Amino acid sequence: MAIIINSQPQLGKTTEYRLSIQADLNGFSFSVIDEQQNKLLFLYSSDFVMEREDMDLFSKKCSELFKTLPLLRSSYNRVDLIYGTEKYAAIPKNLHQRGNELSILSKSHKIDDLDEIDICEVPHEDMVLIFAANSTFINVVKEYQPNLNLYPSVYPFISYLPLFEEYNKILLQYIKGVVSIVASEGERITYCNSFPAVHFNTALYFLMLTLKEVQFNPELTTVYISGNIKDLEIYDIAKYFAKIKYFRNPEIALTDQIMEMRYSSMLFEL
Repeated sequence: MAIIINSQPQLGKTTEYRLSIQADLNGFSFSVIDEQQNKLLFLYSSDFVMEREDMDLFSKKCSELFKTLPLLRSSYNRVDLIYGTEKYAAIPKNLHQRGNELSILSKSHKIDDLDEIDICEVPHEDMVLIFAANSTFINVVKEYQPNLNLYPSVYPFISYLPLFEEYNKILLQYIKGVVSIVASEGERITYCNSFPAVHFNTALYFLMLTLKEVQFNPELTTVYISGNIKDLEIYDIAKYFAKIKYFRNPEIALTDQIMEMRYSSMLFEL
């Protein structure tokens, strides 16, 4: 059991707080946040990781966590689930038609039998995200938190990157196996995509390819990083870009860079 912050929290009534769950290639984690005070009350990360080839096993281990940890079964003011998936498509809201989600997503991704197709809107971008999530895992969470709000892992990046102060900025999330890249010019998203990347050099290649496509000047571009990126890999990014920052909620700080990269998405209000 890997409890990172506050092993014996005095939470009071959880109905006043937000439960934020994250499931990605790093494993299963969750946080409890007092949004009125912008305070992180509890943060937990599993000792097991997500294996895409065996989501049944991952779902079973997550189910055991729900049975073991009372905080996961408590009632909250809001419950968010951020699901790590590269199977998504972003389309203008005015082009979205209910019922066509599977058809659109199938054009660019292989949809498995157990994939559940969901949508979420990005209001300030007039955008709809269509995405796939493993239904076995989603049903495990819904068994204990039926009123959850489901988001793909790219959603916090699309929602908050345009709000950061720099004009040209690129978000790079790398977790071994997948790299996700989002670019923003001012308050407008100009690029969003994910690629397979077993090694970081592949992720760096796609970062440079994105830079060329959006035509940003690297000396005037800030790269925000997330996921699992080592110090030497950050140094490699710094060879090309003048400024590198962690993608983080400026109002809720975590204690070190590994935590910032892995868990900060859960700290944003979605």
